[in-house]
Amino acid sequence: MNLFDTFRNWFAPLPMHRAPLYGRGIHALPNPQEKELFENASEALVNCDILSGYDYFLSSIIHQESNFPSPHLSIERAQDSLHFNLYQGYAHIKGVVTATSLEAYADIALSKELHVAIKRRFLERDFQLTYCRFSDADGIIKLSIRLDNATITPQKIFYPIREIALNADFEKEFIAGEFDESVLLDTAHLLSIPREKIETNYAFMQQWIQTTRQSLIGLLSNDNTGMTSFSYLALLLQIDYLFLPHKKMAKNISEKINGYFMDDEKLTEDKNADLEQYLSELETMDIESFATQFYDASYTFSPFEQAMHDEIAAFIDESLGKVWWYKNNRSNYVITVIYRYISLYILYNYGLHPSLRSLLHLHVEVYASDFFKAAGETPLYDPHTKTFKENLIAQRIRESVEPYMSRYKGLNNFSEHLNYSDLDHFSQSFYLQIKNLDYTEV
Repeated sequence: MNLFDTFRNWFAPLPMHRAPLYGRGIHALPNPQEKELFENASEALVNCDILSGYDYFLSSIIHQESNFPSPHLSIERAQDSLHFNLYQGYAHIKGVVTATSLEAYADIALSKELHVAIKRRFLERDFQLTYCRFSDADGIIKLSIRLDNATITPQKIFYPIREIALNADFEKEFIAGEFDESVLLDTAHLLSIPREKIETNYAFMQQWIQTTRQSLIGLLSNDNTGMTSFSYLALLLQIDYLFLPHKKMAKNISEKINGYFMDDEKLTEDKNADLEQYLSELETMDIESFATQFYDASYTFSPFEQAMHDEIAAFIDESLGKVWWYKNNRSNYVITVIYRYISLYILYNYGLHPSLRSLLHLHVEVYASDFFKAAGETPLYDPHTKTFKENLIAQRIRESVEPYMSRYKGLNNFSEHLNYSDLDHFSQSFYLQIKNLDYTEV
């Protein structure tokens, strides 16, 4: 950074990038004081100031500039106790902290209304959980935790609270998708999706399915199972990322994608047939059924563990190797599909640093420009003129990377190294730059 850039940043601080409002990550940025608050929590707990320790820790996981109208985590401190309310999708966690313990719970459903198979499932799930347990109290199924504060640390707070939040949300989602969601409790915080957005998404889904089918005409009868796989997987990943379905639709998409990658004896042709069958189900789904699969909610914890960048780089390397194979075999159609698939799969499968998530979202925007234009965004690519908004792309890369460069010296603003000749050259140059980013802390 030169002297001019330094002065410019003093007088006009660089805006932090936007957290993408898509996908299953958190739609907000981390607390900028997260590290300092975590260290304050550690110090307070070492000094046996339990309530302050919890106060600092919980404050450290409050997100910056959440787009949700109500806070995802609220804290109320009293003289001898601390109370908090935490939201994770379907789940509402209520907790109280004293000098001796933390107790927290989420109300799941009315016990008498639940199918016996669900109650049996809860008993089995207890063996899979580390910190929390299901119970039936006064006719209400709850998921609860209790921690002893005698030797508490921020790490010993984080993992139990994360476990109860993720699993309470998961179980309520499961019941809503497989049974009658009217038995669920404590769901007033969920927001409905505007009908206009539902109709727009439904129309795009139908358009994408038809376009994908059309692109594969003449290929299915030949030895093109790889092309078919990439096309179907990219489509399902795009639906999941851009629409964020819930309930049964989310479960089915997850099962189809994960089932494809399962190491079993099933032939690729049969796996493709499963994907095609599910796309047919989506195609015939009426809009009223489609609408029931969506709601809006706030989230405190990401469902993903943070991935090492080496893992991301290795996946990109492997995928670009497939691109070269298809190029050498003159199978040009699938190349663009693979480029689109790479960013969508990484966003689906890995826990990403906020800057990397923002960068990969940018790539999704380039390939789904019509969708983002319909959502009121300035498109980054015009598929009709085949031109890029180079200045806007450069600005978005700069906003995503530069706020973190003081912490990660290996990050760099790579916008000037991108090739805007066409989509394929853009993607190739983009992924090579992403692969070489370095998230090693100073």
